[in-house]
Amino acid sequence: MESKIAGRLKPNEYDTDFFESEPFPIPYFDNKKLPIGFVEAKHQPYLDSADKVLQNFIALNPIDKIKDSEIVNHYYCETLKDGYTNPLNITTTQEIWNFVTPTEIIIHWDENGGFYLCVSCKCEWEEEHGLQLVFKDGQTLTRAGGHDGHFTD
Repeated sequence: MESKIAGRLKPNEYDTDFFESEPFPIPYFDNKKLPIGFVEAKHQPYLDSADKVLQNFIALNPIDKIKDSEIVNHYYCETLKDGYTNPLNITTTQEIWNFVTPTEIIIHWDENGGFYLCVSCKCEWEEEHGLQLVFKDGQTLTRAGGHDGHFTD
């Protein structure tokens, strides 16, 4: 199995439809290398579309990440309202990224054929649920929230 963008994919031992790339440099995250998961790589229509989504995402860069700071900071502020996390030492919205560590990317598709590139992250303000960044078609950050299985709010 091979992605035109991420290269050779290896099967996951727990899910026969799930395949993963070797860590791949992601410009959005200053070229940090992350593994990329493909949920149904055996299906060529999925894989072709997932490659387009990944191509869209790797066209984004650190400037785009800074532009997306507000949506991530909003999630942080919402968790603060719940009262179970301590405030971070942040003076600008962009500093929220100092408390986010991306760990993997998974490209999903929904029952309507929509594609969502999801970045799993650890974050210092929400250790239990972490942070999931959802990019519709790999182009636009449309959601920042906990890992709850939702692609939209």
